[in-house]
Amino acid sequence: MDPTTSTNPPSLAADLADLAAPVRSCGPEFASAADRLDALIRRLEEGRFHLAVLGQFKRGKSTLLNALLGEAVLPSSVVPLTAIPTRLRAGSDRQVRIAYLDGRPDKVVDVTDATGLATVLARHVTEEANPANRLGVREVEVLHPSPALANGVVLIDTPGIGSTYAHNTATTMAFLAECDAALFLVSADPPITAVEVAFLREVQEHIPRLFFLFNKVDYLTADEAAVATGFLRRVLAEQAGLSSDVAIYPVSARRGLAARENGDAEGWRASGCAEVADRLLRFLAEEKQQVLGASVRQRAAGIAGEVLLALRLALRALAMPIEELEERSAQFDAALAEADQQRRFAKDMLAGEQKRMAELLETHAAALREQYRARLTGVVEAAFAESGSEAAAVEAMAGAVADEFPRELEATAAMLDEELGRRLRVHHENAAQLIGSVRTAAAELFDVPYHVPETEHRFERRSRAWWVRRDFSMSPLIPIPAEVMERAMPRRLRERRVRERLARQAENLVRANVENLRWSMVQDLDAAFRTFTSELDEGLADAVRATQGAIEAAVAARNRHEAESRVLAARRTGEIAVLEAALVRLERE
Repeated sequence: MDPTTSTNPPSLAADLADLAAPVRSCGPEFASAADRLDALIRRLEEGRFHLAVLGQFKRGKSTLLNALLGEAVLPSSVVPLTAIPTRLRAGSDRQVRIAYLDGRPDKVVDVTDATGLATVLARHVTEEANPANRLGVREVEVLHPSPALANGVVLIDTPGIGSTYAHNTATTMAFLAECDAALFLVSADPPITAVEVAFLREVQEHIPRLFFLFNKVDYLTADEAAVATGFLRRVLAEQAGLSSDVAIYPVSARRGLAARENGDAEGWRASGCAEVADRLLRFLAEEKQQVLGASVRQRAAGIAGEVLLALRLALRALAMPIEELEERSAQFDAALAEADQQRRFAKDMLAGEQKRMAELLETHAAALREQYRARLTGVVEAAFAESGSEAAAVEAMAGAVADEFPRELEATAAMLDEELGRRLRVHHENAAQLIGSVRTAAAELFDVPYHVPETEHRFERRSRAWWVRRDFSMSPLIPIPAEVMERAMPRRLRERRVRERLARQAENLVRANVENLRWSMVQDLDAAFRTFTSELDEGLADAVRATQGAIEAAVAARNRHEAESRVLAARRTGEIAVLEAALVRLERE
């Protein structure tokens, strides 16, 4: 894979630039349209394809990623790593960026070789060097010059599921919403487990594109590999609901890494990793870029259509008798006043919708409090009854929170996403019609053809709740542990006091974690409505600025001098010709 290869036609960015430059030169009233075209160019150039590598602990995920990179930089271990996702994206030099949970500035480390990179990563993402993530690392990003990261591919190394650390699975699940596709890695020892099947069922709800890699085939004979692959395919079909002919890519990540490090091209191909790098990664990136390219073309064409409408309005106005021009201009002003009234009404309706969504969230949060109060109480009772240890009961509570609350965040976000999308759909259609009505009114008044383009809005979850797994609010005010002071008490009294203390801790955990989730969702809802309202205001303002500006400029020119009108008409005619030619080039694909 050539790192310089672009999956979008090289002419697309150039076509957009050819469109943006003349739009900007048309006048200050078109600056917003030019800015939107520039933003599309940046979106095209910065488009990334996020591909997660998923699998159970010790399946070989890090080794596979190292093989794709061409050198051993990601740590692999006989013990689980920390629950810190690592992103790998293209860069001319090797560099590590460490982001922290507490908002500290990112730490950026430049390294010169694979050894230095591996050392920095091991210091931050291994349980040995960073036990229980005491360094407070939120995520790690690696820049690397590997061709596997070309075409906007961002590879994501996720924590292994099914290890002794339950939070690893939860962290992986919470991260899936940001991924476009995933490589699901299994291996020959055994081909697939019940834990992996259960995990796969959940993954399918988040990631529509999954590809299966069967690692460690070098430990099997050809006949054994065929039997194991057939078994894996049956399990995927019968227990995960996948097609019976689902594609499975056999690989030996260990041999692939050794081949890359030794410059062994034949060994690289024989390992199966070459097919993943040269075919699968390229296909996924191209698919994403093709969709992105089509979207960018559509949006750019809509912007160009808006600008052309304004220019044609000006040209038509310049050809009208001055009395008729002033009359139609007054009619257009009346249409703008009506549109502004409709905008205020739409914003009032949106405010009501936001209030109803907030009430829905509060109802859901209250139900969650009751649900998890009962759940944690049951966990505590069972753990304490079995062990008689307060510490074991607290640890059981921590495990229950780590396992369940992150998944509940995803479920709640999905519910709100669907509900908000349903409620905003009507508002979006009304907003699009309102914005389009300004241009349509101008087009009808001045007999200029115009088609209202389609637009779209999407609710994106931006915040992340943080999870309290242990409650330290009940710490005694004296340095003597409660258990020591209670040893002399009768057993029933001692157990009653422990249970009361555990019950209070469970209650505090429920309140803290549900409030974290509620706060996260409130922020998301507020951001969604602010964005929607802002886009409505900005869209309407752009429509008014361009159309009204074009008409007012024509009226002013006509009132000043006939010669000035002819100059402006000639200028607009030329601008229309340039933009029409640029639009033809943009739409030729």
